[in-house]
Amino acid sequence: MTLRPAAPNNGVVFRREDMSRAPDIPARHDFIVDTRLGTTLGIGEARVATVEHLLSAFAGMGVDNAWVELDGPEVPALDGSASAFVLLVEEAGVEEQETPRSHVRVLEEVRVEQGRHWAALSPGEGFTLSYRGDFAHPAFARGGQAHEFEFSTGAYVEQISRARTFGFLHEVATMRRHGLALGGGLHNAVVFDDYRVVNEGGLRYANEPIRHKLLDAVGDLYLLGRPLIGRYRCFGSGHTLNARLVRELMKRASAWEEVTEVAARTGALRQPGLAGHLESITELT
Repeated sequence: MTLRPAAPNNGVVFRREDMSRAPDIPARHDFIVDTRLGTTLGIGEARVATVEHLLSAFAGMGVDNAWVELDGPEVPALDGSASAFVLLVEEAGVEEQETPRSHVRVLEEVRVEQGRHWAALSPGEGFTLSYRGDFAHPAFARGGQAHEFEFSTGAYVEQISRARTFGFLHEVATMRRHGLALGGGLHNAVVFDDYRVVNEGGLRYANEPIRHKLLDAVGDLYLLGRPLIGRYRCFGSGHTLNARLVRELMKRASAWEEVTEVAARTGALRQPGLAGHLESITELT
């Protein structure tokens, strides 16, 4: 994967360099084609899977415009968090652009449900996210099943960016029979057996899985194509509900408006190309 700067109003665009004519896939909600175990974008035959961690890092670091060049159908998993992507952006630097930054401001509550689980966007100052879960596992009970934070670069890096994706040992065999999570392991996910965390070293945060759900939500909501002004709340939400929530917001014209901040400028990566051996970056996180 190579990250490159982009012109104002370009947005984040994925480019499949391994395919003929190198198709471009914009990082927008209307290009979501799958939400199983992650968010996948697509156009025609081109697909890019697991985009949420990189987009989450872009949102956290204030990157509005970037080209993401890939030689395959999935963003590298690295350690299962967004911390390596944050490191890449920090090393490149973010350059302020002259174009005013646009936001999506929520004007009325929008809510979607799936069984007992739900996700909602409502009006609010700034951008606040809160997640509440209902995982029946001893490790979750010890760490708590809720977390809320007011979005800022500092809060994102400190509270959210290092939280790794997670899974349960009893689910692995079933997923692999269906061709899912084939590259998953203790190097890029937190794994729970029936009683404890299997990973050596344990959790990075007491409620790391809950914080990772917020990491995912930041990335999924960034598929609006612009930063959000409002409040995100959910109970047991995941990629599917997040995608439905974004689509529901966009189709209800009375529920949102576009706001342009003249004082706030869009941001793009500073260096003209930041390519690296990403496995070595994982060791720094």
